[in-house]
Amino acid sequence: MEEKHSNFNLLLIAALILFAGSGCGERSEEEPVFNPAGPEERRWVPEIVPYLDAKPSAVDGQGTAEPRHYGPYPVGSRQDFEINFTIGEAGIAPGGFVFLQISPWWGWSEPQTGSPGREGYVEVRTSFSDPPVEVEILPLNRVMVFSRAHPLPSGGVITFIYRNARVDRFAETEELFQFFTDVDGDGHSACIAAPPTITTVAREPVRLNVTVPSQAAPGGEIEVRAAPLDGQGNWSECPSGSYRLMVTLDGKEVLQDVATRPTVITTAGGEKTISFRYLPDDEGIYFFSVTGPSGLQGRSNVLLCEEGKPALRLHFGDIHGHSRLSDGTGTPEDYYRYARKVSGFEISALTDHAAYGTIPIKGAVWDRIKRAANEAYQPGRFVTFVAFEWTNWRYGHRNVYYRDGDGPIFRSIDPESDTPQKLWDLIEPYQAMTIAHHVGGGPIATDWDIPPTAEEWLVEISSIHGSSEYYGCEACIYRPVRGSFVRDALARGYKLGIIGSGDNHDGHPGDGSIGAIVTGVMGVYSTGLTREEIWDAFRKRQVYGTSGPKIILNFRVADSPMGSEVDWAADRGAIPVGIRAVGCDEIDRVEVIRNGEVVFSEKGEGVFARYLLQDASAPAGTSWYYVKVIQKDGQMAWSSPVWVTVK
Repeated sequence: MEEKHSNFNLLLIAALILFAGSGCGERSEEEPVFNPAGPEERRWVPEIVPYLDAKPSAVDGQGTAEPRHYGPYPVGSRQDFEINFTIGEAGIAPGGFVFLQISPWWGWSEPQTGSPGREGYVEVRTSFSDPPVEVEILPLNRVMVFSRAHPLPSGGVITFIYRNARVDRFAETEELFQFFTDVDGDGHSACIAAPPTITTVAREPVRLNVTVPSQAAPGGEIEVRAAPLDGQGNWSECPSGSYRLMVTLDGKEVLQDVATRPTVITTAGGEKTISFRYLPDDEGIYFFSVTGPSGLQGRSNVLLCEEGKPALRLHFGDIHGHSRLSDGTGTPEDYYRYARKVSGFEISALTDHAAYGTIPIKGAVWDRIKRAANEAYQPGRFVTFVAFEWTNWRYGHRNVYYRDGDGPIFRSIDPESDTPQKLWDLIEPYQAMTIAHHVGGGPIATDWDIPPTAEEWLVEISSIHGSSEYYGCEACIYRPVRGSFVRDALARGYKLGIIGSGDNHDGHPGDGSIGAIVTGVMGVYSTGLTREEIWDAFRKRQVYGTSGPKIILNFRVADSPMGSEVDWAADRGAIPVGIRAVGCDEIDRVEVIRNGEVVFSEKGEGVFARYLLQDASAPAGTSWYYVKVIQKDGQMAWSSPVWVTVK
């Protein structure tokens, strides 16, 4: 548990110090530093303008770099890396610099020049002897090379040797070694056009992540998928050997098939998924378990099998996560592949920070994010949205989503888009919506004094940061702020549907994060699986959130589904309330909350709960109701509210 919280702290510190444009950690001539060789000797190092504030010249960013080996390297292993950087045509002016940016996240060894025998030791060599260069280790894994008084020659080669370095914990098809150059010596720099990448790969699998659809009809074939994962949740490769599918229906074993020959699906990345076909013949509640060689095993989410075709079908997804293009890990393409193939989601969105990370998200980078979302979109099977995170440290963080696969990106640090109102004005011409997240605290709470725009229909109640339901709730978010929780927003009269999302930075949407007590998943009831139909469900608030598992939840008040606004004549008597929940673990209790107070609570029995209630004490005026399901394993689900106006 402590390991993950330290990751949260590293993420926050990195975002605030390195990339907020404050200049913290950067050094100027007026602020000399100590030479590591002698604590009494001061020496000059170049000033670095933080990249968010940098205005590079046309020559900045020149140069090329190439690693001696590209991998693949097992995650968490110790390796030696050698990268040759060739100075560009303009050379490097006196006082200019080249720096190597090693990822400051997810376990890379901190570079150091003081102890050759320790991990992360960096040696710098040059193909030229005149001028001699100086080396400075900067905060957050940056290695700077410069000459104060002399230019560095065009075509000269600077070799960075990074020894006994611990590799990233998470598998990456494109782990970046970035190089920034200030060619003209004014402190402004730019990343080279093609920074080198290496590949890190998963370790041996230790578990199987098993997924099935949440709904089916008897006699309709379904697919059971099992993805092998290593100890960090990286998608690994299936070992050879026999795999067994076991099926339970309403708690009783109906199949234990050792002869089933599964299909092994190999992806472009080399990972493999075991796939079984199964025909549920009877109505009921199904779970599927898969076991394999070397003790591999996994149990699926719940499948509810019923006759008939529902008017609204349930789909699960996660629409909040990050890649290496901001402060996460993995590529956008990897992110969507994991969401669909490993976590079995049908809805996904990557929301990289617009203004925090080591790469400015604009131009070609923003084009890549949009392209990845649009290429992953498969109507009827997998819905994606182009999105980004507006990361404001005063008013709170919000994600921006575009319905139609395109739209501009706006930074919270720019004067024209530095408040929620300005952001909403800028996205108003588009089919766009915003969602506030970790609203109760964590990195920063949401300021609900600013009413949500008409195009903010939803709020995130749970993520790896914890639950933002109410102050002091189960799995409550760290650094909670009174008045900022979801219940507080609802009490102000804001009509917001409820979702869960991961906010994962490990490239594993849907798998949770190691050490996090909870994560977040979203359930959506829609007429179909296209962007337009899912967007319409968002607008109608036909959604609910869970803390991670794919709990099935239905909730109706006053004969209206979750998300509705309905009038109820007082002379009609008590207001009907209907609940149905199917857990992925045994249900501990079910609660109905009205206007922030629990008005119904019942202990659960097994994984199924169904209640038909009446509220005879609803006050006049508008009341909001939602239902909360708590499993015995501590995982939860929350419906979107229903707003009932008694007249």
